[in-house]
Amino acid sequence: MALAGVAVLVMMSACGSDDVKTTADTSTGSVSLEGTTWVLGGDTDIGAPLGDVVVSAQFDGGTVSGTSGCNTYNGPYTLDGDKLTIGPNLATTQMACDGPAAAVEQVYLKLLTQVESYSISGETLSLAGSGGKTLLTFEASIGAQAIIGSWTVLSYYSGDAITSVLGGVTMTTDFTDTDVSGNAGCNNFNGSYTVDGDNIKIGPLASTKMACKSEELSKQETDYLAALELATTFAVTGNRLDLFRDGGTFAATLAKA
Repeated sequence: MALAGVAVLVMMSACGSDDVKTTADTSTGSVSLEGTTWVLGGDTDIGAPLGDVVVSAQFDGGTVSGTSGCNTYNGPYTLDGDKLTIGPNLATTQMACDGPAAAVEQVYLKLLTQVESYSISGETLSLAGSGGKTLLTFEASIGAQAIIGSWTVLSYYSGDAITSVLGGVTMTTDFTDTDVSGNAGCNNFNGSYTVDGDNIKIGPLASTKMACKSEELSKQETDYLAALELATTFAVTGNRLDLFRDGGTFAATLAKA
């Protein structure tokens, strides 16, 4: 799905305090609430079919951010032991959504503001509401092995929007233990990358110098390679790889080849 257009922040609620109180993570799991990329589990029942829709959350320094279906979002959270409050002010980009992504996004953002506590068991995060009822269940996206393999590019950050691959070309990206390579539409590229948990650093990248058949393909190639080098975190969900820029915004989305 092409997510074209300029991102505009929209406030989900106008009320709430600007004060954010955080405490040390008190979970006994192998991962912590903060500093981990959490991906909504496919077996989570939120009243809308999740299917292939990717939803994620990152908690860091009083701000939660991630993807809510087809948009990215952010907002404040407070921690007090295992008590967790999110919002009520949540901001989201204003991308056009339809189908399952739109339904999931609407329900997900509403449920976030109903969260009252959290718990972590192993690499599973559960967010609960009133009476301890589980509202959302996430899995930690960690480990370098998840990204290794061959991927086909679905969309990428073009400098001011997320766009699908243009020009009828197939763009690929392959990750080994330490190196990344692929084809950006008309040229091959390669470079190194490092992973630390769900953090990633790609590049610098080098490419061959063949002339592209059009300015459109040339710009697309330049934009995609730049997007790869902007990636700071990643999440693998089934056959999908999402690379994120600072703030949890998309750098690129790829599918397992």
